[in-house]
Amino acid sequence: MSPGRTLATLLNLAVVAFFAWAVQHYWGWARLLAPWQQMPLATLLLALCGMLGSYAIRALRIYIAEAEIPRGAYWQCLRLILLNNSLNLLLPARSGEASFPILLKRWFGIDLARGTGTLLWLRLLDLHVLASVGAACAAAGWQLQAHGVSRLIWLVAALAAAAPLLLFALHGRLSRALAGRGGKLVTLAQRGLSGIPAHAGGVLRDLLLTWSSWAVKLSALGWVLSQLAQLPPLVGVLGAIGGDLSTVLPVHAPGGFGTYEAGVIAVLAPATAPSGALLAAAVNLHLLLLTTALLAGAAAWLTGLGRRSPTPQPRC
Repeated sequence: MSPGRTLATLLNLAVVAFFAWAVQHYWGWARLLAPWQQMPLATLLLALCGMLGSYAIRALRIYIAEAEIPRGAYWQCLRLILLNNSLNLLLPARSGEASFPILLKRWFGIDLARGTGTLLWLRLLDLHVLASVGAACAAAGWQLQAHGVSRLIWLVAALAAAAPLLLFALHGRLSRALAGRGGKLVTLAQRGLSGIPAHAGGVLRDLLLTWSSWAVKLSALGWVLSQLAQLPPLVGVLGAIGGDLSTVLPVHAPGGFGTYEAGVIAVLAPATAPSGALLAAAVNLHLLLLTTALLAGAAAWLTGLGRRSPTPQPRC
């Protein structure tokens, strides 16, 4: 094992150990996990189905959007999503994202530049959904008292929501500007841009699948958070958005320990006062999300999901 990997592993273990100690010191694990004893089994199953359904839709989004992925390889796409998601949770600062273009190249022969462009496009769509839903929930639930802060938040949300459409509008101009020019960097940029749909139909398709994926996931997690923290369902959805924003942006710790909970509480601060109960609910939600994602990733790796799929055939 290289020194860099050893250091990253030790950092992950240190963060997990500190998190476990902090939970035991301030609450105690028995007290923290007590709300699950009153949680209806149907609610827990709803959350699990929501997360797994979200992963399945994300895999479908890649399978449909990438013309270079052959027919019959959907289960390999699902395996890629599950492994990429697990690595993102385990490695710091979104470094696990590198697995996405690497696996696309290894399994489907898609070059790294195009795979990276596809990844950036998909993450931009994720940010679009979170910003749009967050802004809508805030508008429906409350208004921030500080007018200047409110304007800034609405401006950031509007820019994030419009970013995919703006990038698509500039896609043609950027491609034409690079056409006919030589050099490795130009070639890499052209391949990266090829990961963005060239037609409005492709953009609408990706938006529909992205919205569907997040609708399933946020509805389930928001409902669970509302049950754990005794919050209205709409506020619970907003809290789930705050936690996921901490993972979409490159600011989270290994496993998201601490930063996920901070994202939940920060977004909910205008609606409800931070408290020990709210923090405990955020920790429990995070543990549910983390456990489900890691177990799904481990199952995909150990079972070789998609490895024995029927011989794929090229698309027409």
